[in-house]
Amino acid sequence: MGGATLAAAIAGTTGGAGAGTYDFSSGSGSVAIPGSATGATVEVWGAGGGGGYGARSDEDLEPVEWPGGGGGGGAYAKTTLVLTGADTGKTILYTIGAAGTGGTLFDQNGTAGGQSVAYAGTYALAEMICTGGQGGQSGYAGGNQGVGGTASGGSVTNTNGNGGAAYFLGGAAGIVGDNSLTAGAGGDGGLPATGGRNGDAGYAGRVRIVFTF
Repeated sequence: MGGATLAAAIAGTTGGAGAGTYDFSSGSGSVAIPGSATGATVEVWGAGGGGGYGARSDEDLEPVEWPGGGGGGGAYAKTTLVLTGADTGKTILYTIGAAGTGGTLFDQNGTAGGQSVAYAGTYALAEMICTGGQGGQSGYAGGNQGVGGTASGGSVTNTNGNGGAAYFLGGAAGIVGDNSLTAGAGGDGGLPATGGRNGDAGYAGRVRIVFTF
């Protein structure tokens, strides 16, 4: 392993000279291209939607159950870049989508996950947009799944998010990126329990930038 590559591996997410990996799961900001970088991989995940509220009625002789639908998963996009010395110090901007919230009232659906984006600062990056998954419906409203988000702008892949499970509670699995890393899973729907159960929140989006030297 060369000196620059070793420095990048050690630096990890700490930033600074020779840093190779930047991994964000909240907020927004910018990353400056480090000196001697020859390439980069940019991955973006949208956030997961929340699960719908679940309820059960025991008023009749035959109890009625209304399980909440699972939240949809965020989309995923990936781009690879070829960099030169002229790109040193130029910036890539990012915004991370926030997780959707679960339903907390009898007829309340989960909310959608937020959109994650990587886009041009002073470096001319084609905009990568990954929308969040939709929230699952409350059981009373039908318990339908939240659909997955949509992806655009990636040069390697644009993968739409998975849908949650209709009527069966399960939130969508997050899309798997490099090194088996995931983000943006949907929240589970609420159980059809007497008195009702909240849906689970989804999971936040992610932007990961890995420079090579």
